[in-house]
Amino acid sequence: MAMEALEWLYSAATSIYGESQLNTELDRLRATLPKARLLISRSEWGVFKNKELAKLHSRLKDTTYDAEDLLRELDDEALRLRIEDAERSRAGKLLSSSLNNIARVFVRRSKARIQEAQAKLDTAVSQIEGMLSLMGLMSVEPSQIMPETSSVISASEVVGRDGERDALIEMLGVTLGCEAQRDPVIELLGVPLLAGARRHAVCNKGKRAATSNDVTSTSRAKQPRGSSGRPGVAATNITDNVSVISIVGIGGVGKTTLAQFIYNDPRVKCHFGVMTWVCVSDFFDKRRIIKEIIESIPGKKFDTSSCSLDALQVELMERMKVCQRFLLVLDDIWPNANAYWEAFYAPLRYGPERSMILVTTRSSVVASCVTTSNCEPVQLKGLPTDIFWGFFRKCAFGRNDPESYPHLQDIGQSISKKLCGSPLAAKTLGRLLNMSLTEQHWRTIQKSELWELQHEENEILPALQLSYLYLPEEVKRCFVFCSMFPKDYSFERDVIVDIWVAEGFVAPRGSMRPEDVGIEYLQELRNRFLFQTDPKFPNKTRYVMHDLIHDMAMSFSMDECLVMQDLRNQHMSRMQNTVRHMSIEVDTQSLTRMGDIQQHLTKLHSLRFGTGLGVEITWFNQLSNIQFLSLEGCKLVKLPESICELKSLRYLDISYSSVQEFPEKLWCLYSLQVFDATSSSLTTIHQDVTKLINLRQLALPAEASRALSKVPGLGNLPCLRYLSEFTAAKENWRRIGELKFMNQLNGRLSIKSLSNVDSEEEAAEARLVEKQYLKELVLHWREFAGCLRHSENGVLEGLRPHSRIERLKVHGFGGDMFPSWFKPEELPTLRSLELVHCGSLKSLSIPCLVGGTQTDLSAGDDGTQNASNSINCSNGVASFSFARLTTLRVYRCYKLTNLEQFLTPEKLPSIQSITLEQCNDLASIPCHSFVGFVCLRDLKIIVCPHLR
Repeated sequence: MAMEALEWLYSAATSIYGESQLNTELDRLRATLPKARLLISRSEWGVFKNKELAKLHSRLKDTTYDAEDLLRELDDEALRLRIEDAERSRAGKLLSSSLNNIARVFVRRSKARIQEAQAKLDTAVSQIEGMLSLMGLMSVEPSQIMPETSSVISASEVVGRDGERDALIEMLGVTLGCEAQRDPVIELLGVPLLAGARRHAVCNKGKRAATSNDVTSTSRAKQPRGSSGRPGVAATNITDNVSVISIVGIGGVGKTTLAQFIYNDPRVKCHFGVMTWVCVSDFFDKRRIIKEIIESIPGKKFDTSSCSLDALQVELMERMKVCQRFLLVLDDIWPNANAYWEAFYAPLRYGPERSMILVTTRSSVVASCVTTSNCEPVQLKGLPTDIFWGFFRKCAFGRNDPESYPHLQDIGQSISKKLCGSPLAAKTLGRLLNMSLTEQHWRTIQKSELWELQHEENEILPALQLSYLYLPEEVKRCFVFCSMFPKDYSFERDVIVDIWVAEGFVAPRGSMRPEDVGIEYLQELRNRFLFQTDPKFPNKTRYVMHDLIHDMAMSFSMDECLVMQDLRNQHMSRMQNTVRHMSIEVDTQSLTRMGDIQQHLTKLHSLRFGTGLGVEITWFNQLSNIQFLSLEGCKLVKLPESICELKSLRYLDISYSSVQEFPEKLWCLYSLQVFDATSSSLTTIHQDVTKLINLRQLALPAEASRALSKVPGLGNLPCLRYLSEFTAAKENWRRIGELKFMNQLNGRLSIKSLSNVDSEEEAAEARLVEKQYLKELVLHWREFAGCLRHSENGVLEGLRPHSRIERLKVHGFGGDMFPSWFKPEELPTLRSLELVHCGSLKSLSIPCLVGGTQTDLSAGDDGTQNASNSINCSNGVASFSFARLTTLRVYRCYKLTNLEQFLTPEKLPSIQSITLEQCNDLASIPCHSFVGFVCLRDLKIIVCPHLR
């Protein structure tokens, strides 16, 4: 739509001023960008071994992004001018005289800027082409074979860590019996132990064995002082009430996974009364960590949001006096914690006796610093060679028999020796090898120059970087963008995909919706183990990046992504003109001291405040290229006026905020695609929201959603995907026809006040039959049943839904018959049907079709019985069945007399729940056939007095 606006403006301007070359200049710049992006992708193969190429690569990225910014700015400005002129002229076809002058200046300035951007881009492209040719990288064509979506190893597997886990559990003071069961925790997390791992942990008669000689155990590297017998068990000589145990090892070796298994073990949960998990990451934020600990300890409500560090520590000490025995896991501590550890540990030291702190870290210095004197740091080394090779081979060959590829096994063993026994490296690189089981592909990875680059001993970063380099070009940009979020950030699938779309990262693909393409990108990252299911939300579509994967992403995005966690010099020095995406994780007080940041804001595309913004920001108007702005948890009651100047803004997040009102000009952000006000303090919505013609997602709290349903002119939002309610009215701009072109609507739609719709023709103007993404439809006339209204039979006929509808509810319908579209072949996916207060409806029947075809009842993929073709009727007329309908509820349909032709196993072969309530005239149901409802689990018949 923005492109159409731009063409409209330029055609008007060029016809007046004869600047016909402008479109040619624009086309040339657009044509250069794909080549520039390809060169960015190719040059990534050499940036780590050639500093000059790295500089050219950074320059080309910056120049390319500048050109993209210019084109987007032109699109946005043209769209604005078109909409505002349409408002003035009402017709929207002729340029007003005032706009002619604006168009003249706009076009002339644009031409010069386009030519300048083209010249810079041509120079950057030429320079990097020359360097890539010298290095032999111009012909790099990494395989773009998409891995199968049905991953062979769909869940993490714990290999060879039985001994370490049980040793650490005993070090925590938990007693393990000889017959201790470990299966409950495995089942709880959905992660199997491989047979090879069990071999090292179970004795012949089911007794727990000591760690086998061929297993490189954490406890065998260094035994705790005073331990005897079982390796890895600490002495019981505890000097402080709270002891600290540390797990130390290289990134990706499995420290966090091991800690998670210990934390979730039922025996551990029974032993400790309070359990807290804190991801520390590379910035030791004492305030945040103490807040999370306080909030996890039961007690009186305590507002931690505005407390000083001293007040937080005092409160923590008070809670330690009444707290139950606790386990605190501090995951991924970095060396910068050493300077703050003693002060942090002080209030915890005198907590309940036998409480424990479990630390994971990559640094042996950190481990020595934090581990209490009664324990030794636990060294977690890579998996033993034989176990690791078996695991890596499974990752690389998948379902295929490795013995069928003897030439690849030798190459695979050579590669596996470079992976330091890391399960993370095995999964990511194994999946990369699995893309193509050819010798050429495997040797290319084996001989990659990344292995030869200087890196820390036992580091697996080269393996992870290879996994990135083989990603499709468009997926790469989505992936590195995620490094702007802090480590251990939980990505909700639909949210991150919407951000990618708003940023322009998702390439169009035929008729597919951009969010569907983005979900494929995310699945690609999951298939390669670059994203993992968030263990904190195992049943939700939420994902995390392993901290080492995050480090790898940062290695490719150092000059464009920044997580600012404090105001130290190293962060400020990185805040240069090339940074495009930034998260600010500093507290509210520190925000007031960020004056120096303002000079670097103009190129920012993304800005996220990780802590609830509590101070007025005056520099939003400098974010001239901002596309994604997150003020989640913002404590301001009103957004600053300067936000209204962000003409490029595509995604605005004020979820969980205190915002109650917006500046009047907010609705002039015509390019806005996503406006997330979920769980905010917003209670209403301005009618000018309909000016946001590119809006795809509008998430509002309940009260504001109800207000939105009555806003006139919602038909101006054809891209909107979610509209929970629409209230039909008789006046213009609120008629049901407003829904006509809103074919992207998704999920649930409730249409209320259908009594204001007068005819079948008017109802059909909503074109519900074209809304293929709707899953649930509520058709609501009135709250309670009234007298018979024959005209409503036609209205319901005109409200034919799309055949993909799954849940249908009809409420307050005044007609006496159901529409012709209520038949199985029109609603093949219907799963739930509710009829409420349909006071004049007399019967439910399924139209029969002539024919005698036999029906084959078979179990479907979802476990229900599916009916194919038709059921043979006694009169030789066959009727289709609602094969997927599982729930039927009929409530206060007073004149409904019988369900003989509907409530039968032949018509409802998959029904699981039937509720018939307060149907006063209902006198007949086919009880004799109920024995045929093989799936029925719930049957309720309530206050149906005539039913016998």
